[in-house]
Amino acid sequence: MNLRSVHALLILLSAVLAVLFGLWCLDLYRQEDGIATLAAAITSFAVSFGLIMYDSWFLRKTRTLR
Repeated sequence: MNLRSVHALLILLSAVLAVLFGLWCLDLYRQEDGIATLAAAITSFAVSFGLIMYDSWFLRKTRTLR
């Protein structure tokens, strides 16, 4: 596994972790009804989207590198 693949995998795993954190925050918001947990969930989903966009850009940019 080369460095490009490791980088792409770690970014993908970070995006998955951000989604799981966002889901956990939404569950906590449902139980406690605090605005901070809702803001954390929305931020987490936005970060996950950004990581996925970065990962796709990175893979396109480094496609020709070996």
